[in-house]
Amino acid sequence: MLVFGAACTGGDSDDAGTTETAAAPEADPVCPLSGADTSRRVVERPAVAVKIENSPAAYPLSGLDDAEVVFEELVEGGLTRFMAIYHCTDTKKAGPVRSARVVDPPIMTPITRILAAAGGNEIVRKELAKAKIVTIDEDTPGGALRRISRPGITMEHTLYGNTVTIRKVGAERFEQAPPEEIFRFGDVPSGGDKARSVTLFFSQGDPIVYEWNNDEWTRSQHGQPFRVEGGLIEVDNVIVELHRINYSKTIVDPAGNPSIEIADPVGEGEALVFRDGRVFKGTWSRKAVTDRVVYTGPDGEEIPLARGTTWIALLPNTKGEVKGSYAIKPSPKKGAKGKNE
Repeated sequence: MLVFGAACTGGDSDDAGTTETAAAPEADPVCPLSGADTSRRVVERPAVAVKIENSPAAYPLSGLDDAEVVFEELVEGGLTRFMAIYHCTDTKKAGPVRSARVVDPPIMTPITRILAAAGGNEIVRKELAKAKIVTIDEDTPGGALRRISRPGITMEHTLYGNTVTIRKVGAERFEQAPPEEIFRFGDVPSGGDKARSVTLFFSQGDPIVYEWNNDEWTRSQHGQPFRVEGGLIEVDNVIVELHRINYSKTIVDPAGNPSIEIADPVGEGEALVFRDGRVFKGTWSRKAVTDRVVYTGPDGEEIPLARGTTWIALLPNTKGEVKGSYAIKPSPKKGAKGKNE
């Protein structure tokens, strides 16, 4: 604390000297999605969400390595799809961008209401409008999304977004920055179990593996390291939220496969937090879709994340119409196979 002395006026006056205490310097702003230091200008801007497909026909994908947070959700045919979120980071090429789903508003609302997607059917569009989501698609003025042709790649896998432009266009209707406490960051808590890897089974799709490499969690899929145009996907935190997943009664894809819907976007359920080579088992919870999701351990305390990137898998439990599971190595005390009960 700085103290500045006032000049004395002389004599025996009681006002011979005064002091003023300067205000403490303001702490450096911190990115709420990653815990990284940043500037006030960056932290006060809105985040943007981009729907990116996860189909081998579109590999390699782009921009996922630049996202601070990536949600992975199950879609039709056993495939998954990503919602990549950028706040303090940006990417010039995110994609291929694909269509939105009814589950998207509950996922993104605590962080942002700006969504770049390749449209959606009428039911989905109504849900997005109801949630006041600012949807940016290929037809939105401003050039935020554009087609980039690729040899041997069909048209539906060629739409990409520039997050700088997406934010510029979206901020015309939504300017709010993410809340400061979306996640809690901190040192490795006590407890937990050592985890060499975790394998996620999204229904009948190919298993997804995250393996600890003594520094970060490296993702593999289809039996191979998961690569994007920027290189391997390596993240600091992997969170698994177990949800009740059902088939839609009203939405099907062109092949006749029913859409996938999360029946419990609010409430609570099983959660696993992987960081620093350990797994912390606990509970996810929130009372409303506008609230952040809180991850708490058996002691009721919030589980802190490592500063850096976070990938969140919205995995089916065994209570819904779609069944999922997970396996951890080395095994937790109660067995390696997750029963999701």
